[in-house]
Amino acid sequence: MNGPWKIAQQAEIHRAEWLAPVSAPPVQNGAVLTSGGRVVAAGPFQTVKKECPAGARTLDHGRAALFPALVNAHTHLELFALKGKIAFPQPGFRQWITLLFDLRASMGKDFAAEGLRLGEQEIFSSGTGLCGDITNGGAAARSGFQALERRIFLELLGFNLPSLETAMPPDLQIDGAGPIPVPHSVYSVSSPIIAECKDWTRARGLPFTMHVAEHFEEIEFLNGGKGFCRELLERLGRWDPAWKPPGKTPVEYLDRLGVLDSNTLLVHAVHMSDSDWALAATRNCAVVFCPRSNRNLGAGRPRIEKALSLGLDCCLATDSLASNLDLDLFAEAGHVLYSYPSIDPRKILEMITVKPARSLGRAGEFGCIEPGAKANMLAVAVRPGVNESSLAEALIESGKEGAWKWVSNSPG
Repeated sequence: MNGPWKIAQQAEIHRAEWLAPVSAPPVQNGAVLTSGGRVVAAGPFQTVKKECPAGARTLDHGRAALFPALVNAHTHLELFALKGKIAFPQPGFRQWITLLFDLRASMGKDFAAEGLRLGEQEIFSSGTGLCGDITNGGAAARSGFQALERRIFLELLGFNLPSLETAMPPDLQIDGAGPIPVPHSVYSVSSPIIAECKDWTRARGLPFTMHVAEHFEEIEFLNGGKGFCRELLERLGRWDPAWKPPGKTPVEYLDRLGVLDSNTLLVHAVHMSDSDWALAATRNCAVVFCPRSNRNLGAGRPRIEKALSLGLDCCLATDSLASNLDLDLFAEAGHVLYSYPSIDPRKILEMITVKPARSLGRAGEFGCIEPGAKANMLAVAVRPGVNESSLAEALIESGKEGAWKWVSNSPG
């Protein structure tokens, strides 16, 4: 039970009817000992109480489950200003991206910074403690909102550009402490930039995330070099007339570029064949699903069951307020619970905690309740009569209804 964490500050015991650490089986009448913003011990209440130092304060959360802060693997906080400005469902990607470009063009210069400020508050208010936040540069800096941790990805564009250097915003530089440079997609970024971004992240052991197989237009483009993606590139002045379509799926194309491995996050993954899934599993990729976003944009229904059956690390995410109604990961989990009845609710809980934490390179700190982890926890209300077999579904139900509260979010 004990971890290698010295009790440096006032210790607290948090007790509840259930402890749901996710990375371990649930414990009835469970407790968590915290100090200095970290978990020191977790387990049965009486066991943890015996290990507690003199003078520790006990807080009883009653009929609730102690649960890790949520981890949202893919979102675009800077797009907060678009909340409520796009009606859903959209007919398809073509109509949605055209509307998105028009709306962004009408926004002022402080669009991204203001979006980040409000977006951080909204995502934290939904129970998220860590997110993979995508920015095009306007929200690349770290903010002063310390309650939420952002793994910042600088999303690059440039289908007609030859290198990572030429795709970088002129006022930004990349280093190991700053945002992580990643390509947007196979239809918006050249192959040299995709490969260079992966080389950069691989050399530093950092996650590499990319929109993959999100919509049919992407598949059409790689197969024959025609369709809406080409029309869009030509309209934006980013078409490369020397480019030849590879005649491959996005996953096959990325594998040819050497970017698929255990630190690669395939985001959306809606239009993937059985052979694509087999290849992703062979390369040990993680997959980030945004099913409500896909539904809202008419993109299709991701095969979450398929990915889970192959043992892939699967994560859930909300995408942005340009494609979703909210940034509530409990709501995303609730959508999967109802729309994918064959999926074990315990797997869904992993998809909003331990799996995205690992995929973002923060395993052991977020998405779990165990010694050494950040003491960022939620107390989720639990209805009477819940047992171990029904606990996971009950937590999703209570979470999406907003029946939870923050227990601790002090930085460690």
